[in-house]
Amino acid sequence: MNRHITALIATLALLMAAMISGCSGKGATGETSDGNIFEEAVFIKGIPQAEGAMAVTVVNPWDSTGVLARYMLLNPGAADSAATQAIRLALPLKRLVVYSAVHAALLAELGYADAIVGVADAGYIKTPEIAARLADGRIADIGSSMEPSLEKIISLHPDGILISPFQNAGHGVVDKAGVPVIECADYMETTPLGRAEWSKFYAMLVEGIAPSNSRVFDGSRLRYEELKRKAAAYDDHPKVITELQNGGTWMMPGGASYAGRMIADAGATYPFAGNTSPGSIPMNYEKAFMASQDADFWLVKSFGEAMTLNDIARNHPLNKRIWAYANNGIYYANTATTNLFEETPFHPELLLADYVAIFHHTGDSLRYYAPVAP
Repeated sequence: MNRHITALIATLALLMAAMISGCSGKGATGETSDGNIFEEAVFIKGIPQAEGAMAVTVVNPWDSTGVLARYMLLNPGAADSAATQAIRLALPLKRLVVYSAVHAALLAELGYADAIVGVADAGYIKTPEIAARLADGRIADIGSSMEPSLEKIISLHPDGILISPFQNAGHGVVDKAGVPVIECADYMETTPLGRAEWSKFYAMLVEGIAPSNSRVFDGSRLRYEELKRKAAAYDDHPKVITELQNGGTWMMPGGASYAGRMIADAGATYPFAGNTSPGSIPMNYEKAFMASQDADFWLVKSFGEAMTLNDIARNHPLNKRIWAYANNGIYYANTATTNLFEETPFHPELLLADYVAIFHHTGDSLRYYAPVAP
C-alpha cells in the first residue's frame, strides 16, 4: 500500500478515536465528565470530594430519577465537607453482616473475609473460606434473609449491613437495628460489566478509598473485552436459547437484559434480541417454541441433579423438536455443585469464557456448563 495512503488511514483512525472519546464523556483517568468514577454501572455514582472522601449515590433502579441511598465514605482523617443528607461511613468498615453469598464471596476474594461477622442464608454459601468460618463460629448464621434474627444481628455489633433491595419494600426487622444499611443494587444492572463494576464500591467499604479498589474490576473487564473481541471475529453466529418452560410459560431474557447481552457478546444470535426489555419476558410455550425450534444451542440450569435428554423431553413434548435437542447442543449448569451464582456477578468473564467455548467449539475446558447426557 502507498505510504501516503497508509498515513492518511492512520490519521483518520486517530481522529475517529478522538471523536469517540469526546462523545463518551470519559476522561483519560477513567472518570466521566462529572467526575463519576463508575464508567459501566448506571445505578451507582461515586464523586470524589476532599482527599479521602467519596460521595456515593445509589440510584433507584425502578425509578432512575430517584435515589435509593446516599453515602459519604470517609477515610481516616478525611474532611467531611459535604452538606448533603448522606449516611456517613467511617472507613474501613470492620464488622459487616452480609445477606448474600455473592457479596460474601467478593469480600473473601478481596482479602477481607475477617470483616464478615454474620451472614444470612448460610446454606447457600459455597465459598470455602466463608464456609470454614461459619463452621468454626467466626462468622455467625443470622438465619433466613427473609426473617433474620434481630437479636443476633444486634449482638454482633456490625457497622454495616449489606442487603439487596427490592422494589417498594423495606428491610424488615433490620430497619430497627440502628445499623447503616448498604443498598446492594448491583443485581439490577443490565450489563455484565455494569454489575461487575460495583466491586469497586464494596472494596472501598472494607479497605478505604484507594487506587486498589478497582483491581478486581480492572482484571475482569480486560479479560471480558478480550473474549468479546475473540467472539466477534468468528464468522459463525449460532442461535441460542435459554432455560426451560414451567407450567406453559417460558421466561425468556429480554434483548437488553444481562443474559441477552452476554449471548450477544459471545458472538451468538438470540431470537428475542429485538425485545428491549431489561428483564425476563414471560411467554407462552407455543410462541417461544416457534421462535426457538431452529436454535443451535440451549443453555439450562439445574440444582443438584445431572441433566439428561429425558429430563428435557419430560419438560415438554415439543422440546424434542428443537434442533439443539437432536444436535447435541444442550448444555446445563448444576448450580448446586458449581459457583456460578457466587463467582460470575463480579467475574462475568468466567461465564463468557464458557459461552465462547460452547458456541464456537474452541475446545477450551468449561467451568460451569456441561453437555446434557443422552
